[in-house]
Amino acid sequence: MRIHDHLYLIGSGHFSLSQDFDSSVYAVDCGGEIALIDAGAGVDVDVLFSNIEREGLDASKISTLLLTHSHSDHAGGARVFRERCGCKVYIARKEADYVEKGTEADLALDVAKRSGLYSPDYQFPNCAVDVRLKDGDVITCGRFNFSAILVPGHSEGSTCFQVDLPEGRTLFSGDVVFASGFILLLNCRGSSLAEYRENIGRLADRKVDILLPGHKVFILSGGQKHIDQAIDHLSRLEPPPNLL
Repeated sequence: MRIHDHLYLIGSGHFSLSQDFDSSVYAVDCGGEIALIDAGAGVDVDVLFSNIEREGLDASKISTLLLTHSHSDHAGGARVFRERCGCKVYIARKEADYVEKGTEADLALDVAKRSGLYSPDYQFPNCAVDVRLKDGDVITCGRFNFSAILVPGHSEGSTCFQVDLPEGRTLFSGDVVFASGFILLLNCRGSSLAEYRENIGRLADRKVDILLPGHKVFILSGGQKHIDQAIDHLSRLEPPPNLL
């Protein structure tokens, strides 16, 4: 699904573009190279490749895979993309070991299975990580630069990626912030309301136009307003609105 001139949604369980377990998987045409943001759960990945081809993109040009965090619906497909495309896999250093050698407990996959989010036979395909990111790192792919913004809360290494595209300033927010200022706090290891409160301010005053979360709807203009709602919710006494 083409979202904008350089932006594509090539996987999503919510929109039935790919397997039900999948988060939103975005592709950015960077001119001669393609960047992917997240990789789905790694189940029936051929559907993602078919969607890429259907949009007229060349999967062999995928050089960069930016993982917003290590949860299975976002990172489970990384190994297949790395093997088939030779792309480099990037993730925050705090969660890199989970992708490379994490157990179901490390990945909170055991809790997710008990909650019915994955089938009992699902197994996370561990994957080598090429670059371990820290806050403020810049990743260049083709003509565009992606800035890594570490915002722990949903998970301990949750990372948003900001890029200035011709169509506007774009933020891939993973599971940190969603439309209407919703957050995604989980009842499992690594998810923390205190961390959310402490770190959400890193997304303030960024003048984001396009907000592309890891689930459900995306925002094509006025994205900062939705981010600011989340920042405001997390400054109040009552619990913030949660996606689950």
